Amino acid sequence: MFKFIEDVPPDVLAIEAIGEVTDQDYRDTLIPKAEAMMAHAPIKMLYVIGADFTGYKFAALWDDSLFGAKHWNDFSHIAVVADQTWLRAMVGMFRPFFPGEVRLFTLADLQAAKAWIAAPSP
Repeated sequence: MFKFIEDVPPDVLAIEAIGEVTDQDYRDTLIPKAEAMMAHAPIKMLYVIGADFTGYKFAALWDDSLFGAKHWNDFSHIAVVADQTWLRAMVGMFRPFFPGEVRLFTLADLQAAKAWIAAPSP
């Protein structure tokens, strides 16, 4: 499931993945909020994958792929906070192709991720 993180500026979509993430989590939680924010301008995203994250349902990965392709240019900055090696490797693999800036942080560096994503864009 997804849980919104509230203590961020209005141009930041901040969300934490908890337990197992399903396609319904994307359809009912993440996509409506993100698209509402993107109606005004590109946004920043703080995506925290917590220690209790257990994985994605296949349909959730599909929804993530479709959403990412549709909104490829609608994110100016993304901070991914995760300790899972496989997830960090996947983000690192796609980072060079992303038009915005992507940074990886560990869970221990969550406050640094929040500070980076909240900083005004140049």
